[in-house]
Amino acid sequence: MSKPWLSSLLLVAEALAPWETASMARATEVVVAMSEGEEAIATVGDELVQFSLLATLAAGDYSGGAPLGEVLKFGDFGVGTFDGLDGEMIVLGGEIFQVVASGEVVRRDAQGATPFATVTFFEADGAIDHVSAASLTELDQTLDRRVPHDKRPFALKVTAEFEELTLRSAPPQRPPYRPLAEVIDQQRVWKRENVRGTLIGIRCPEWMGTLNVAGYHWHFLSDDRKVGGHVLDCRFSDGRAAYDECSSVLIRLPASASFGAIDMSGVSEADVDKIERQRGGK
Repeated sequence: MSKPWLSSLLLVAEALAPWETASMARATEVVVAMSEGEEAIATVGDELVQFSLLATLAAGDYSGGAPLGEVLKFGDFGVGTFDGLDGEMIVLGGEIFQVVASGEVVRRDAQGATPFATVTFFEADGAIDHVSAASLTELDQTLDRRVPHDKRPFALKVTAEFEELTLRSAPPQRPPYRPLAEVIDQQRVWKRENVRGTLIGIRCPEWMGTLNVAGYHWHFLSDDRKVGGHVLDCRFSDGRAAYDECSSVLIRLPASASFGAIDMSGVSEADVDKIERQRGGK
């Protein structure tokens, strides 16, 4: 008897060894494994690993639950934010970069923590040459046509000379934290022209909903490491897109008091779309 593409959906919650800070005594790991054959769990290189849930971030839990050093153990490519919602996170080439609200790009070491991040070890499964887009929406549409399988998550890397970029970051928040939809108007938006660099993207399927951003989530980092941010819009010609198909999702849940206490009942996918899938500018 033939099996559907989703032949195995495994949810595992278990107590793990302590993370690297004393305040995080235990963590919980949830594995969602998708398999087309008898193998239920994919290799580590095929995993998309996320720390916490986007719904908890949207509800206002900005306390860093995962040390940055822990993030790098699970991936060398990805996106996220920092403790207190202090800027945009870019993970590229095994390094972590922080784009603060002023637009400055700061290379981070393993110190510090994140309330939400999504990473993988990027190993390209395919590439598309001569990609052009007049807008970020057009890029999304092009990749929807060219990158297969809308039920699995993908990591995407687009390198090009960008004629125009619209980027954003957010200033740090202070407790008591308000929901993300109430602070998003504080974001800083800026434009840059004629910058060579890389779009760092994660595309999650619709079923991931408020676990993560359903659809595309793009950050940018220039080759000279001086320009970056969350991408609202872009325009470029003759770029190259590489994609890495992920066959499993690993979700590491923090053991912080704030995570246990946060009320997510008021968070909807519409809230997440408003925050993370903005297109065209503020």
